[in-house]
Amino acid sequence: MKEYYSIGEFSKMYNISVDILRHYDKIEILKPSLKKDNGYRYYTKDQIWTLNNIRSLREMGVSLNIIKDFLKNRNLQTTMNIIDYQLNIINNELENILKLKNNLILKKEKLNFLKKEIIFDVPFLKFIPTRNIIKIKGNIKKEEDIDFQIKSLSSNTLFQDNFLFTEEERGVTLTLDSFLKGQYNIYSETFITTNNLSKSNGILKENLFLVLFFKGNYSNINNSYNIIKNFINTNNLNITGDIYEFFHIDIHATINPEEYITEIQVPIKKGTK
Repeated sequence: MKEYYSIGEFSKMYNISVDILRHYDKIEILKPSLKKDNGYRYYTKDQIWTLNNIRSLREMGVSLNIIKDFLKNRNLQTTMNIIDYQLNIINNELENILKLKNNLILKKEKLNFLKKEIIFDVPFLKFIPTRNIIKIKGNIKKEEDIDFQIKSLSSNTLFQDNFLFTEEERGVTLTLDSFLKGQYNIYSETFITTNNLSKSNGILKENLFLVLFFKGNYSNINNSYNIIKNFINTNNLNITGDIYEFFHIDIHATINPEEYITEIQVPIKKGTK
């Protein structure tokens, strides 16, 4: 049997790329047993255990720096330590996967509800408790501007950018002044609801809301706001603050704007003006 194997032979024997072996040499985690003056690298069979350890730990997601320290100082205790370290990572990943699973179940239930149960352009009153949000101010007029701002906000959420498969709700704020002036396409802020209090920088206060679901392209939302204004006047209601729009189904879920579903929430109180 050969004593030395070239880097090419070694890479084929253990199904690992030559570039990775060169990188391992560079960072001194697996140096060749022999390196000739011409730069050729040669390995021996007694380096198999090192490569096996590296590959096993890498498959578990252990960083090269930790592997390097482990190989230099390996003993029974350091082996136990690296197992505990990896178990902790796996437990965290399982927790996140379980959260994502629950979010997917809730999201599917919500989409089925929106698809089958909602009556559109029919206002109704609903008390909604306080919601924590992550928000960003801005004079927003275009859909792409809203998406851009929500993208910046999503870095603070558990499932970054995963607009389609999470239960976190995205929305915009329409000021009361804009509402009264009929300027329904100028928003003062974007927000994402969150259960992470440490990330939250605002709230939507609990209140009695006039709620209306609108279906279709946002350019046709004026009619829904006219319905809301008529309902408020007819039922002797007072608006107590800014208006919120929630994008339940939008471009992330469908290419067809006619399938978009937006929920408008107007904080109100009953009584004489």
